[in-house]
Amino acid sequence: MKIFIDFDDVIFNTKKFKTDFKNMFIENGISDEIFDKYYNDPNDPRAIKTFDPWRQIECIYNNESGIDKEKLNKLVYEFIADMSAYIFADVADFVRAVGAENISIVSFGEREFQTKKVLNSGIGKFIPKIVITDTSKAEAIAKILENEKGNSSEGMFFLDDRVEQIHNIKENFPDMITILIKRPEGRYQEMQKEDCCDHEVHNLKEAQKIIESYA
Repeated sequence: MKIFIDFDDVIFNTKKFKTDFKNMFIENGISDEIFDKYYNDPNDPRAIKTFDPWRQIECIYNNESGIDKEKLNKLVYEFIADMSAYIFADVADFVRAVGAENISIVSFGEREFQTKKVLNSGIGKFIPKIVITDTSKAEAIAKILENEKGNSSEGMFFLDDRVEQIHNIKENFPDMITILIKRPEGRYQEMQKEDCCDHEVHNLKEAQKIIESYA
């Protein structure tokens, strides 16, 4: 059995993290409007964009007056030093139930920031196999499968909160069992299950039951 699982909004409460992160900026003189204006790089053409707080700070510094760039950079490093409070409470039980050796985290994001966020969450204590990609999750999974060269007939599962990511995986791995994770705490409540999603669940306990049903 191989389980490929997303990080943001599946393992990690990204909505709460983003709220707290934005509040830190607001408390230090950056308005809500300015934070949102420079949240994503306007020159990033990808449908799913990555977040880089240091690029965001640079954009704010270059376009707005009275910005203490060094202070903001320092605050970001201090804020992300310990991200353990944002791990969902059901993660540890899920890992114990299905086995850490069967799980690989495949996370999409800007490499430096996403790597720091994932590692500083402490999730590596539960799930040591972690891959960060800023291109394609399908390519990342293909490399994992090539390196591990396991039993090709074993069940493979992909857990994600984004339908477009699931669609891409289903195109590349038609036999992959795909599970749309739609937590109440997630950011994408408007996301609707499509044909590429074999199942929809609202927490990892429900995902566990589905995985176990294929055993």
